[in-house]
Amino acid sequence: MKKISPERLQLLNTGQIESRNLMEFLALDPGLILKNNIPDFNYIKPASGIGIVQKLEHIAANLNDQFGFQKFEQLSTHKSDLIRSLACYLLAKQPFSFEDKLKLMTKLADDQNPGVREWAWLAIRKEFTQDLIKNISYLVRFTNQSANLRRFACELSRPRGVWCRHILEFRESPWLGLKIIEPLKSDEAKYVQLSVGNWLNDASKSQSNWVKELCSKWQQESPTKHTYTICKRALRTIHKEESSRPL
Repeated sequence: MKKISPERLQLLNTGQIESRNLMEFLALDPGLILKNNIPDFNYIKPASGIGIVQKLEHIAANLNDQFGFQKFEQLSTHKSDLIRSLACYLLAKQPFSFEDKLKLMTKLADDQNPGVREWAWLAIRKEFTQDLIKNISYLVRFTNQSANLRRFACELSRPRGVWCRHILEFRESPWLGLKIIEPLKSDEAKYVQLSVGNWLNDASKSQSNWVKELCSKWQQESPTKHTYTICKRALRTIHKEESSRPL
């Protein structure tokens, strides 16, 4: 893997540019970036050995303790993707309704940087699960917006998710989330297709028959290459298990 040049790392750590991939993001020094860009912040270094999600949550909690919500606009519009990522977690700390958090998160969920887009849904996923049925109705509104926001709705609601706890209700009863993924069954964006396929593949690990029936239904109702791509990805675990069974 290509090393990061000292010159580029300096630009990253002074907040003048954003990271291009996860390797660069993990190489960042939050202490340096915050010192260079928010000098009035009393940065408290998190404990060693914790993961990146926990680091972001720790820093956001400290920002909230010292400034409340007043730094959100500064953070959410900063050049550094790490600082914009902290805006996601600072927003998650606020005593706002889930609906209001979604509205404020929209710009970050549609960010030019793919990393920031991941933190946007990760930061508020736990709250989404606390009143699932009600919050689904808010999330459905994103399914007819930009490709980034369509994917945001899908990733936020994935039954098993990535770097986060499972949504038990969707693991056992994935049809509860159908209002979110149904509008995306023939999505033209590859970015969204992968997400919908992964959503259903998650569900197939506990409700395989439902996923098979849904994919069959979708391909009959919308026999497009986009639907086929989604269903192929959705059924990959099922097909792998079926092919490994002894005859």
